[in-house]
Amino acid sequence: MQVLDETTATSWLTTGEASRRLRMSPQWTRLQATRGTIRTMPTALGLLIDPESVDELVRARAAGSRDLQEPA
Repeated sequence: MQVLDETTATSWLTTGEASRRLRMSPQWTRLQATRGTIRTMPTALGLLIDPESVDELVRARAAGSRDLQEPA
């Protein structure tokens, strides 16, 4: 397991935080993490998500990428 430095530990997002930023469900956010659409780092307490990759995904969804929309 990778060791986090203090900056990474405080700046990366939890699944819930990333989901709120994406305006998507936590399940969808975890699916994107599994697919490699967003960068993640496993920790002893759970997954941390790179905020830059979340912002990239927000922009892609805003541009209309259909495969990044949550199913109905």
